Order: sequence, then C-alpha cells, then structure tokens
Amino acid sequence: MFRNPCPASRHRCPRLPWTGRLVALCIALAAAPAFAGDAPAGLVFVPYAMKTQSHGTIAAEEAFLEVPRRHSEPDGPRIRLRVVRLPTTGGDGRAAPVVYLAGGPGGSGFGAALGPRWPVFDRVRRETDVLLLDQRGTDFSEMPPECSHTHRFDDARPLQRETALAALRGTAAKCITEWRKGGVDLGAYTSAESADDIDDLRRAMGLPRVSLWGMSYGTHLALATIRRHGPRLERVVLMGTEGPDDTIKLPLAADALLADLAIVAAAQGFEDLQGSVRRVLQALRRHPVEAGSALHGGRKVVFGEYDAQIAIANALGRRSTQQMLPLLFRQAEAGDYSLLAGFVLTMREDLGTFRAMPLAMDIASGQSPGRRARVEAQARDSVFGDALNFPFPELADGLGLTDLGESFRGPLHSDLPVLFISGTLDGRTPPANAQALLPAFSKGQQMVIRGASHDNELWLGNTQIAENIAGFLGGRSINEAVLEVPAPVFITRMGER
Repeated sequence: MFRNPCPASRHRCPRLPWTGRLVALCIALAAAPAFAGDAPAGLVFVPYAMKTQSHGTIAAEEAFLEVPRRHSEPDGPRIRLRVVRLPTTGGDGRAAPVVYLAGGPGGSGFGAALGPRWPVFDRVRRETDVLLLDQRGTDFSEMPPECSHTHRFDDARPLQRETALAALRGTAAKCITEWRKGGVDLGAYTSAESADDIDDLRRAMGLPRVSLWGMSYGTHLALATIRRHGPRLERVVLMGTEGPDDTIKLPLAADALLADLAIVAAAQGFEDLQGSVRRVLQALRRHPVEAGSALHGGRKVVFGEYDAQIAIANALGRRSTQQMLPLLFRQAEAGDYSLLAGFVLTMREDLGTFRAMPLAMDIASGQSPGRRARVEAQARDSVFGDALNFPFPELADGLGLTDLGESFRGPLHSDLPVLFISGTLDGRTPPANAQALLPAFSKGQQMVIRGASHDNELWLGNTQIAENIAGFLGGRSINEAVLEVPAPVFITRMGER
C-alpha cells in the first residue's frame, strides 16, 4: 500500500509495504504481555516553542523517553523517543492525557500537528493534555539512515510485473543488508514493540491510564496497544481504521470507490468514469504509450496497463488526487496521456525507494493466510488486478524479516470506549474495516463522514468532526453518527485550483 506524503513531516513519508516471514520467537513475543520490569525514569519536560505552518507559535513542552530496543531485553540497547506535550487549555482534569499516533507507518506525531490539522489538536487540548509521540524510527526518535540503494525503472520501457517485483525484492534485500551492517536491528521495528513504548510512556509519566488517538496506521498501532495494554487505556479514537489483519488491502474496495466517484463525477459533467477507466486500461494493454509529464519537466516515459493500474489504484484514496482523475481519463481517451504520465513517474519513483521503519513495521504486521487468499481472489475480479498492493505481499516473501504471527492479527475483543471514524470516499482505510471490527467492541461507536477521503476533509470538512473527537476523549458521547462534508470538485483543466 502506498502512503501518500505527510506534508507536515520534515522527512519523506513512506509507501506502503506488508508481509513477512514467520519467526517463531517473535510470535511468542507478540502474544506475550510486555516485560513488566522497573518503571521507566520519569520524564522531564522543558518548554518548547512549537512553530506551526500557519497558526503561529504554540507554547508546548518537550521530553525524551528511553525505551528498550527490544522490550524482551530490558537491559539491552535502548532507543530514545521524542514526545511533545500540548498542555491542556481547559477541561475538568478528569480526562486522561491523549497520545496521538500518526500514520504511515513512518509519519511524525509532532509533524501532524504543525500543518492544516492543527485546529483539531487545538480543540482536543481544551479537554486534556495531548502528547505528540514520534514513534520509534521516525523523525526525532532515532530514525535509521536512508538506504543508499534505490531502483530506477527504465523510462523507455513499460513496467512488467514479474521483472519489477524481482528488481524491487533485490533492492529491498540490499537495503536490509546495508542496515544490518550499520547496526540497525530491524526486528525492533514492529507494532508490538511500539505498543509497549506507549505503555512505557504512560508509566514514565506516572499516569494510571492514557487515551489514544490514531490516524491510519496509527489506528493499527492503537489496536495493538489495546490488545497488549487494554486495562491501562481509558478511551480510543480511530480515524481511518486499519485493523490487525488489514495491512494489505482488498482490491474490490478500489472498484467500489471508483463506482462512488463515478456518481459524483457524472453530476459534474464527467460521464461514465468507470467505462473510461476500463477503455484506457484496455488500450494500454494493447499498445503502451510514450508521453511527457509537465510535472516532471517534460520528462518522457513509456508505460502500459500495469503502470496505470498501480498509479490509479493508489490515487483513488485521497481527495487531492481523486480530483484529477476524471480529467486524466478524459484526456487519455482523447490521446493526451501527459497527466497520466505524471502519475506513473511519481509512482515509479516511490516504488523504488525503501525506508527501514515502514518496511519492517508493515512486514511484521503481515497478513493471515485467509486474508491473503481473499486478496488474491478479489484481484482476479478487480479492474486494477493486484496493483493496489504491489509489490506486496510477494515482496516480503524470503526477506527474513520478523512476522508477528496470527496471535497479533487474530480477533480482538474489548470493553473500552472506542470511536471509529470513517470516510465514505476513503480508499486507504474504507469504512468496511471499522464495520468488521465494531461488533467485538461492546462500547464501540462509529461516526461516518460522508464524502470524506483519506485526506484533510476527514479532519476539517465539518466543524463537528473536531467537536465529536474532543468530546469523546473528554468522556462524553458523540453528537452525531453521520456527518457530511462537501463533495470533491473535480478539476476540469490543468492549472485549475
């Protein structure tokens, strides 16, 4: 799965990887509770001037927490995690502090609050303290070095699935060797270890409980924390839910989203978007094309059906790219492939680069045999084939990285109050993910945001979104189960805003 760029982070955000090889020892560790050990040393917060992108400078506090690199080895090497606290500006003092968990994996909890989403963080801190955690391996929390190996696809040739998979697996293997030679313990980057970090943070602050607030992969981490440390949690908000066995996506979810977008597009004069997609893909299957991209300085690329399937399947997820798709296919049917060429070049560049933390995290989470079989079956019926997940899950096979096993991915039941927030046009974490989990949460609630994708409108498209998040974390019930945001407005010509 591709993780689109995180605009607030100072580092390039990762793409989406998944599965891995079974390691029996790690299965046992994933199933076991965290090592109790001695309580971590108390955190010392110091004043910190947090400069947001457009909301001024916020008076915050900063601290660094040392945690075991492997919680099963409490006396072994340690990792230093950064935490920025937004002190509460209101509330009655009864709500537990909230730990914010960014997506990715690889996103920055701190960076997420610097950009356009700041008003939601500001509203939540009127209820209680907000703790912006940079998870292990991200930003200021000892991020492993960039890999010197990348794969550059030949611009003169269309992407061939098996050849591309072999090349990417080779590049990933070189990166793994390089990281290990540099002393990077890739087995330390799992959601189970990060979940134990959260409990270490709670203990270091002397708190009986904390609440969690996660977005995208952050919800996956929050669910792992519920499994491992549920009694020490108070309330949980999950925005764009990625369940324990949702790391690889269901291909037909992309087809369903395309159908929904086609209805919106038809109302704006773009007729038969689904038919247009099929026709363009069929044409590219017969005859790959060469086109230049203005977004890449006129650079030309030869591409075919599989290039387009990967690029479009992943562009479906976010409003910022959804808005361009009807024009892209209208132009392509008229013989102008320049906009699609830009999508393909961006996709290829992203595919060829690996980062240690996101690669190891997603492979460790993996997928159950049943999930993999379901994904493979759906790929045979999807207009995008298996492109939505490429190059996973096959890329992970044989790389020798940790797999947390079925105890990590299995059914999860909880009596915690949990709020699931889903956007109906979210192609990264569709509402079906939350709906599948909800019956096992006796105090679970779902809030559906009609018209929201996996983008900023899931946060900011309706003022009641922030009110419901803050109220829920403050101990109150949500006001509405369904909210509306404005429908996407599709671009009709390049240069339009």
